[in-house]
Amino acid sequence: MAIRVRWIQVETWPLLSPSSAIVLNVSMDIAQAEIARQEARLKMEKENLEKEKSVLMGTASSQDNQDGALEITVSGEKYRCLRFSKAKK
Repeated sequence: MAIRVRWIQVETWPLLSPSSAIVLNVSMDIAQAEIARQEARLKMEKENLEKEKSVLMGTASSQDNQDGALEITVSGEKYRCLRFSKAKK
């Protein structure tokens, strides 16, 4: 939805008709509502990304196992990796 906001100079404000002032106020209210809606959407997206990040974050224990496997715990579930290599840059 496209919102048009009209900007006027302060000196011309008294010269506006009452109906023009109402239109200006309504346009500004619509713009503020759109900004608030977008801010709420961005906040929700950020919270979802933080939740996803916390789920994906795991803790790795040291390689104390006899077979040399690396154990990783993600959200309470343990995973074992017998072979791994560093990422190439």
